[in-house]
Amino acid sequence: GVAADRAERGTTVKTWMRAALAASMGAALVVPLGITATTASWNDGEWAHEDALGTSTLDCAQSPALETRSRGTFLAGELLGVDLDTVAALEDMLLTVQADGTAVPDPSNAIDLGSTPPTATFANPLDVTALGIVGVDLTGLAVPLPGAALGAANQWAQGSSGGRAAGAAGLINDSGGVLVSDSTPDDDLPQPATIDLTALLPSVVGLDTATLEVGAVAASSQLDGCAALLQQVWGVAPTQPTVERDYGIASLGVVLDAPAVGALTGAVTTTVGQLETAVAGLVGQNGLIAQNLRAALALRVPGIAAASLTGTVTITGLDLQSTVAPLLGLQLEGDGFTIDLANGRILVDIERLTGPLNDAAPNTELVLNAGVVNAIVAEAGTLLDDWADDVTDALRTAIRNAQLKIALTTTVSAVGYTLATVTLGLDATIGAVVDGTATIGVTLSNTPTGPLVSTINLALGVAGLPTLTSILSTLTSSGSALTTSVANLLTTQLFDRVTTLGATLSSLSAPVVTVLATVLNALPTVVSLMVNVRPDQPGAPPGSTFTAATSRSTAEYAVTALRLGLADFAVPDDVAHVLFGTGSAGPVTLP
Repeated sequence: GVAADRAERGTTVKTWMRAALAASMGAALVVPLGITATTASWNDGEWAHEDALGTSTLDCAQSPALETRSRGTFLAGELLGVDLDTVAALEDMLLTVQADGTAVPDPSNAIDLGSTPPTATFANPLDVTALGIVGVDLTGLAVPLPGAALGAANQWAQGSSGGRAAGAAGLINDSGGVLVSDSTPDDDLPQPATIDLTALLPSVVGLDTATLEVGAVAASSQLDGCAALLQQVWGVAPTQPTVERDYGIASLGVVLDAPAVGALTGAVTTTVGQLETAVAGLVGQNGLIAQNLRAALALRVPGIAAASLTGTVTITGLDLQSTVAPLLGLQLEGDGFTIDLANGRILVDIERLTGPLNDAAPNTELVLNAGVVNAIVAEAGTLLDDWADDVTDALRTAIRNAQLKIALTTTVSAVGYTLATVTLGLDATIGAVVDGTATIGVTLSNTPTGPLVSTINLALGVAGLPTLTSILSTLTSSGSALTTSVANLLTTQLFDRVTTLGATLSSLSAPVVTVLATVLNALPTVVSLMVNVRPDQPGAPPGSTFTAATSRSTAEYAVTALRLGLADFAVPDDVAHVLFGTGSAGPVTLP
């Protein structure tokens, strides 16, 4: 078994998170050890053995009578208190092909894929929609994909009395080949399976649920049992590898449904509503701007009064909801994480935290890197600060670019006389008004003339007021002062609210970062991950079993795409584990 193991080779699989685990049949892995491969290269492969093995010769070219076993298991183990091996809907695919060519599938009602004897091929695809495991949702993997005729949760086994055996599970084609392609469009991928981790993690304010998402997985093991026995029993070196194992994992991540994220967008929405209300209160002939101008005119000369204004005040070109909508729908992409503002979630890419999921050495444990975690947490804070700046900048810019138009008329009176009709006019951006680069125009009409002027001046003097000429001059030159008064009003009603929003977003960002930091720091204590699990090789996780080689049979060669361990706090220091996607080939036994 050791020499055969050294001869084994793996197939490179390179994917990223959300990268595709499905493809057209043209992109499927070509399997050199496929059951249907020719045996012509072993036409002289007859070897004699004098030990009492029950046979003295083995000729791989002449369809030797060997017994083969193979298995495909999509999901096994213990998960959140459920022994998956006892779930009837998770029954795996076992196949024994006896030395006389009789195929014995288990379950007996497995789908016969119609291979030509002495080869037999069976499948037992899972109906994941029928499963009812609390805290687990596998239905996303039920989506059939191109090249995976039996679905994304298939279990497949093939064997031949000639000694070839193969087992596969997961996203595979109808020949048992692993379907892996990083060129498959995301729309063609199945949705991931989900496992609820919330109860395993410490409680943190701003977090509702934490879910582990497992993308499509696949594993395949193939064994040329006759060649392996020639090597094992007779010491004949094979001309090509006798065992080939392959696996693939599309993605692995954690999704945090976090009200803390929703609080950020909620604060923006609330402020936009307040701004819209403020704008509505500013405009119109009786709005705050008109009232402000009326009061400002009266203050220009103490003792005079301005009548109610008539006319219009409008603010146009301002759509605050459309201004912030793109920002509220953003996904803030960090290095290994995403803050999904639209859905109030934080997405964490496990591969970025621990290293590649695919093309890993056998029995590779994915270890969380504390330095990476710290960098992610720091980057999250920076991203949120930048986003808050973008929101407030967008609102300020939209407000500044809005057009303010004033067309108002009033009369000014004192000591019982009407002194003038005052017309106020402005058509400029709010930004120009606030900056002082636009000034409200003031026009006087209907001013007193003739002898009435002397009478009015006399009355004004008795009241201690300036002369009519002085008052009219003051009113005519009041445009700058009126503009400043309106600018202050706009700042208070609009811009100050945006400034307050910035401070609010800064304070609300802290809980989001806390949620991310708390979960990432706790994750290694509740989840363990291993990929390319091979029980017969060094470093296999505790509890791994396989059938060892004997003097009459090969070993069992299994590979599991992903082993997930979850801390079970009901039993201290205990970790339940679940295996995603296992293919097993062997043992192959001499007659």
